[in-house]
Amino acid sequence: MKSKNTEQELQQEIERLRRENRRLGETISLLQDKTDNITFKEKYAVKVLDTLPDMFSIFDRNGYNIGVVSSEETNHVGKSNAELAGMHMSEIIPGEAYRKVWSNMQKVMDTGISSTAHHELDVDGEHHYYENRIFPLDEEHLLVICRDISERVKAQSKLDIYKKALDRLSDCIFSVSVDGTLVYANKQFIEMYGVCQPMGTQKIYELPMAVKNHRQWENRLREIRDHGGNQVYQSAYTWPGETRQQILQVSAFLTREREEEVVWFFTQDITDVIKKRDEFRELNLLLEVILNNIPVYLFVKDPDNDFRYLYWNKAFADYSKIPASKAIGHTDFEIFPERENAESFRSDDLELINSRERIDKQETYVTATGETRIVKTLKTLVPMDGRSPLVIGISWDITDMQNIEQELIRARIKAEQSDRLKTAFLANMSHEIRTPLNAIVGFSKLLMTANSKENENLYADIINQNSDILLQLINDILDLSKIEAGTLEYVKRPMDLGELCRTVYQVHKERVQSGVTLVLDNKDAQLIITEDYNRIMQVITNLITNAIKFTSAGEIRFGFQVKEHCIYFYVRDTGLGIAKDKIENVFNRFVKLNTFAQGTGLGLAICRMIIEKVGGEIGAESEPGKGSVFHFTIPYDMDKRRAELKKRSESKERSSERLPKKQDKIKTILIAEDVDSNYLLLKTLLEKTYILFRAKDGEQAVKMFKELQPDLILMDIKMPRMDGMEATHIIRTYSKDIPVVAISAHAFESDRAKAIEAGCSDFLAKPVKPEELERVLSRYTV
Repeated sequence: MKSKNTEQELQQEIERLRRENRRLGETISLLQDKTDNITFKEKYAVKVLDTLPDMFSIFDRNGYNIGVVSSEETNHVGKSNAELAGMHMSEIIPGEAYRKVWSNMQKVMDTGISSTAHHELDVDGEHHYYENRIFPLDEEHLLVICRDISERVKAQSKLDIYKKALDRLSDCIFSVSVDGTLVYANKQFIEMYGVCQPMGTQKIYELPMAVKNHRQWENRLREIRDHGGNQVYQSAYTWPGETRQQILQVSAFLTREREEEVVWFFTQDITDVIKKRDEFRELNLLLEVILNNIPVYLFVKDPDNDFRYLYWNKAFADYSKIPASKAIGHTDFEIFPERENAESFRSDDLELINSRERIDKQETYVTATGETRIVKTLKTLVPMDGRSPLVIGISWDITDMQNIEQELIRARIKAEQSDRLKTAFLANMSHEIRTPLNAIVGFSKLLMTANSKENENLYADIINQNSDILLQLINDILDLSKIEAGTLEYVKRPMDLGELCRTVYQVHKERVQSGVTLVLDNKDAQLIITEDYNRIMQVITNLITNAIKFTSAGEIRFGFQVKEHCIYFYVRDTGLGIAKDKIENVFNRFVKLNTFAQGTGLGLAICRMIIEKVGGEIGAESEPGKGSVFHFTIPYDMDKRRAELKKRSESKERSSERLPKKQDKIKTILIAEDVDSNYLLLKTLLEKTYILFRAKDGEQAVKMFKELQPDLILMDIKMPRMDGMEATHIIRTYSKDIPVVAISAHAFESDRAKAIEAGCSDFLAKPVKPEELERVLSRYTV
């Protein structure tokens, strides 16, 4: 064994080590005295070593320990620092660990380049993992720095487990840095999107995703920030090489990791979920419409709950004058005014339960208004799994059959006058009903035996299309009967005709035939009228649907013009056209000029009745082969409208002079909001209480304020063309009293202060909470 170095030589070697070891140099640099650097090192070098968690040992090239220069607390080999001096490495650590470290030491001595090795030891009954960094000091000596990395190994092991778990998920999970670089992706994402570059180099917008470039990625990141760093949204996407559009539910979270922002995405394919939900909703709607519009009573009772009603349809409510809300959950004795009627109904129910045979009888009862009705009733039992059967009843009201002879005479005369028309109608109705039913029934059976996903989708689409046709057929018949009976409801309220037209355009622009363009002439117009929104929408939609049906090339153009005392609306197409001798009949009921086109011949007749109901006129001009123009008018007095607005404005000014501020209850709210989903939320919260108007940018907000003179404005701060701050400033030049409530995704106190400084009366932060909105609005009501 070679002699030990002197204490002075050891100190010199330690100083050389400090200069060569960057990591130790960084630690020492924090403690260096800027005025006397060398003196400081000599004074504090040993103390610095004692504070480090690593074990520092010096060995000669033969593997003998020269000494340990770190503190005793870092020693983990079971012998003191003093005992280790002069011992060979094979005597210090077990064989396997010795072989790894010794091999690495030989490598360092041969190359003169520092190296790292790892070994494992059992210390105090626990298994530990160590990392050895070996540095050459001179031709004879080596420095071995040993660090316990057990916690790091355990953490890495847990991380590997988590990664394996994430790789087994069917959902895509990935994270992206703010510059669009893919940081992490699980196996599902890598395979689905074809990630081929290493993590940290692949840009998210280079993959086949909905985000296709850096600008779109920045827009997505801005949306996530605007939602407080936590956003859930849906994204529609068609995979390359496929035709089926998939809908993804995406949850995005903005996090901070190692002083850097990272966005985590969790995506789930909900295409089939949405499809099933929509199909279920449509089926329920269809069944509800049918059950509530059939002209017979339909009811269900629960024998296990004192025969209380579980269902009570609209026909029963209309005839009995007892609404379903007062019938469901109650017994006959609690509903009907005459006890004798209730006793009779209960007797029939008990007989049905005991005999298990259906009851078919004629009976009378007294309605809630005291009228006596005669019905023919059929009652039977419906078996239920795991419980007693339910009682279901169907009743036909035959009260009017007392005047059967007079009705038959009137019916015969009417039948003789319209026999030809009715015969044609019945033949057409038979065809129109059987055509979609044939497809629905046929493809429903094929759907059960479909041998591929493509066939399933094809059959389901055909069933859905024909269900829509059948539903529209039923709706037309019901609308016609309501118009003739005078029961079709017209609810007039202020509406924006321009916004209605834009909605119609968005719905139908993709439904035109290939080679046809749908054009809206009033794409940016605004016109406030007071009419029934749904009925005007029904007329416009019917005219455009007809134009789409008969136009295979060219364009379909629609819009409106304000004339002297009316609004003139038109739909102009380049379709087949109509012969002059037939065009005068197109608005008659049951008239079909093209027997091969789907339809009942009721749509235009219903349009005529609606327009005439609101005091307008409807007509058409056409030339075969050159297209048609269908048009209608709605009464509108521009001078009267202006006078009403002026009178309202003057009345508001007089009221503000007589009464203290905030004394009038808000009736009308102008919502300035460019994002559709944000406006829909506010509309849902407020439309039952207030009359609402919408502006999509600051310029529209100023214009609509001057025209409508609303009671309050909900002003989004960030909007295109003109932001909410500038719009509020302009509005304040016209009115100092109008309440303006700012709405912003920026929720710092400085943002609130800027809004108030710009003239806003109050401030709401997004996401808007219903209770906060109600609280703010209550400040400006009595």
